Amino acid sequence: MVRIARTVALAPVPRPWFVDALGAVTDLAESTTAEDGRVLLPDGRQAPELRLAEGRHLRPGAVYESTEEADAGKGTDTVRITVEEWRRTHALRVAFSGSGSDGDLTGRAALFGPDRPDRVELSGRAALTGVWSPLSRFDVDAELRCGDWWQTADGGGGVRRPPLRARLTCGVARAELTAVPRPGPGHGDWEVTVAVRVRGRGLLRPLVSLGLALARRPLTRAVAEAVDDAARDWNAQVPQLTALGPEELRQKLLT
Repeated sequence: MVRIARTVALAPVPRPWFVDALGAVTDLAESTTAEDGRVLLPDGRQAPELRLAEGRHLRPGAVYESTEEADAGKGTDTVRITVEEWRRTHALRVAFSGSGSDGDLTGRAALFGPDRPDRVELSGRAALTGVWSPLSRFDVDAELRCGDWWQTADGGGGVRRPPLRARLTCGVARAELTAVPRPGPGHGDWEVTVAVRVRGRGLLRPLVSLGLALARRPLTRAVAEAVDDAARDWNAQVPQLTALGPEELRQKLLT
């Protein structure tokens, strides 16, 4: 097994802003209508590249489709989203599937307590084309416990497990990722420690474990670069979003 940890400074997302932003997004979704398969925005414009293929708009069983040309003219990429539950006082749940030149993807996503965000769950399975067979199929699941995240980010501590956890499993290996925030030294930033553990699995576990040990340095460098790049993008974009009020955010989404 190889364990790699990296700590980065991130611009914070205040919890009240997050709650208001989710409310603005949900309000906007619920202000849309559907007519002859077209999804219409509040001002009457059609939502681009999105249509209601089955069911009633924003009701369980509603299926939305989006199709666009793949890169380099490699056919089309199609995404289907099925509403499984839409109750703002309880949960928003959707199933999704996608197919295209790069492979196929299926999964589910859920937001519990949309008006008072409690946790987010995501699970999925992918089959990729043009990839070495043992790595071409993988499962992923992730969970963000919102209350625990802001409790630790504000210095409250006292949580039993990392508030953000994700796991990716393929034929020969398993990777587990956790993220734990804490207050930064200044300017209200978060310090987030991202830890990644990679281990072999199945009959090839001894060989994979040996390979991971030999590749520890390049793996550590690759993880550090990926985390640093993600932090750089976060810090370039998030402060611009958190400066917006709910109405400004709604207008930005509409445009």
